Amino acid sequence: EDFELLFNGLAKLLNNYHQAMNTLLPNSIKQIKCHQELLVLLWKLLDENKAFLQYTLKRADMNRIVVPLLFLMYEGRKEPSKVGMIHICTFILLLLSGERDFAVNLNKPFELKLPLDLPPFHGNHADLLIVCLHKVIVNGYEKLNSVYNCFLTIVSNISPYVKKLNMVSSVRLLRLFKLFSQPRYLFDNDANHHLIFFLLDTFNNLIQYQYEGNEQLVYAMVQNKDLFQKLNALAMPAASAHTAPTTATPKAQDSLDEVDVVPSVAALTALTDVSGDDVAAPPVVVPVKFTPTDEWLQGWKKKLPINTSLRLLQYLVPQLEDACEVASGGSLDEAAILVFLRSTTMVGLLPVPHAIVIRKYQTNQFTNLWFTTFTWGVIFLRNQGMMIKSAFSLGELM
Repeated sequence: EDFELLFNGLAKLLNNYHQAMNTLLPNSIKQIKCHQELLVLLWKLLDENKAFLQYTLKRADMNRIVVPLLFLMYEGRKEPSKVGMIHICTFILLLLSGERDFAVNLNKPFELKLPLDLPPFHGNHADLLIVCLHKVIVNGYEKLNSVYNCFLTIVSNISPYVKKLNMVSSVRLLRLFKLFSQPRYLFDNDANHHLIFFLLDTFNNLIQYQYEGNEQLVYAMVQNKDLFQKLNALAMPAASAHTAPTTATPKAQDSLDEVDVVPSVAALTALTDVSGDDVAAPPVVVPVKFTPTDEWLQGWKKKLPINTSLRLLQYLVPQLEDACEVASGGSLDEAAILVFLRSTTMVGLLPVPHAIVIRKYQTNQFTNLWFTTFTWGVIFLRNQGMMIKSAFSLGELM
């Protein structure tokens, strides 16, 4: 009963923030202004009270918490003053994404109308999560690049259990893949290729464990087959073989300045399979100035989990081309292609499914220091006294 009271109260207060902005009558719902304090309380309960965490995962509807978290991230993505709030929302989602029950719960249909400029879609809460994280990455404050790893870790963690993605979220995933697989972005930093690993893991999980319901993602991958082929054939340009590139994506230019502001994903997570055995996560070390080399490139390309996606495309692309030739008019519309993909099986054609790897949040001194700093920052801002008119005069100020 105590846990139920806590969860329902937190969910009601967090949802108040967007519900008050989405009413027919102005001011019909009073908006509270303590959502940052609520986020700190929610984090402490989930991180330090394992019994409450298990209650929220097993018995409560976690989507009542997920929706306001995503709303706060989406709504505050461009405001520098809300960077800390976006970070704590990210850490809460990262903690929850390491649990199977959380990912399964995201398959519930999303039917709310949020006061956001979201693209119209009919899908589940996993679709909403992907669309919101994509928007924060491509249209958010540039200093948020320090948590891109966390965003894609969340998506990768939930991907083995997502039964179906719609076309909107599928296209967003491929847009992120296009953004982060650009050579100028990969060669700008020796850790940028990690983002590609997370996305490829996401594609592999959806293809190998949830192929039957994700024909729209497969269709989006077929449409963007050149991205996978270019990444597989990536090589060092002659002009960059011995010197660092002079250009970078707008999102990557300030990445070096933000490395120490927020703990990296290696400090936040550890690799675990479904059996719970820990696997050491390699530390991410970012030098002040990075010069890409062919040895560095070949080192991570050997580990690139791209074979599953290439096998899928090598089989499906010729099949679709043959189907188009047979069809009247020499082409198929999108609906016919989706029907074809839905009726196709990849059993026996793809590599043996790999073990499900989940990167769980791990408490450490860096994250504890960050949360302590954030908490005291909230306390300080909430307790600034109003200026007393009689305490000083204009002459004293001048």
